[in-house]
Amino acid sequence: MRALLMICIMLCFFEANGQEVTGNIKNHGNSEMDMVLMLFGTETPISIGKVDETGKFTANLSNLKIDQFSEDDISMALGDLYLNFFFSCADPQTFGEYFDKPALRQDFVRLTSKGEWAGTVFLVSDENLIPWIEDSAFNDAVLGTFYEIVYVPNEIAIKASCTTTISATEEEEVEVAYHYDLKLNAGFNWVEYTIEEVFETDPNIRASFPSKVKITNVMDASKMLWIGKYY
Repeated sequence: MRALLMICIMLCFFEANGQEVTGNIKNHGNSEMDMVLMLFGTETPISIGKVDETGKFTANLSNLKIDQFSEDDISMALGDLYLNFFFSCADPQTFGEYFDKPALRQDFVRLTSKGEWAGTVFLVSDENLIPWIEDSAFNDAVLGTFYEIVYVPNEIAIKASCTTTISATEEEEVEVAYHYDLKLNAGFNWVEYTIEEVFETDPNIRASFPSKVKITNVMDASKMLWIGKYY
């Protein structure tokens, strides 16, 4: 009962604070660093918080603005919504009238020290997902959840499903399914990808890949592991 109460408190904290997440970056052990998004390149980072020397941090997407960038920079960076997810449907019309609404995806949180890019943070429920995220061609996918950030200028609600095919071998096409059920607020949003099934391949041909994925808002921020890699 106590554990259930703590989970409820953490969920309420996440919702009450909009897009704010607190936690600890595993294996940090470095100096204080800035946590940033690099949507418009390494020269123009957007700060979302700080991590202290012990790894403790607060990251907040609320009230972030991009109006400090030129209209040309913004228009060049923004793309169609249906292409701004890790997993995309082959048919743009899956998203109906929203398929070509402007959006911008950020895969990782970056760390900077004294203005220099010093590390990358992977947001996952299981560290075993990281090799696949880094190189899906040679590393097998595993069941679990990972997280990204999506920016949209206007509020959008998506409830859609699609199937497409991925080549397992030269002769075999495998059907995969993606299910979207999320509400994107105007601005920056945490997005959760849950891999529910993995198609096991011949490792001599290609790595195993997700065959069923659910894309939602963050359901439980307490499951997010923040794993840092440093340069």
